[in-house]
Amino acid sequence: MEALDETIARAFARGEAALRREPRALAARYDAASRRLVLTLDGNVEIAMPAAVLGLPANADLSDVRVEGGGFDLYFPAFDEGAYVPDLCRAAIEHRLAA
Repeated sequence: MEALDETIARAFARGEAALRREPRALAARYDAASRRLVLTLDGNVEIAMPAAVLGLPANADLSDVRVEGGGFDLYFPAFDEGAYVPDLCRAAIEHRLAA
């Protein structure tokens, strides 16, 4: 069995690698007029995606979206759901979220 210190060191190394290569949200907001979730990412990049393709309840209140987990996670307290920012960005870039 791996020593606890080694396990912790490997976890920290994976976290540092993610900070260097994965997109992180600095801010998130719901634009009700366009019905899009808008993310401001590290590096001053903005990405918007239709709320309908997020797989969230159709009439869900997205106005209280929170950035958590060092920018890697979004949280929607109105219905206690979250989303992983790097996965959302990859999906948008691969046109799976295009509308």
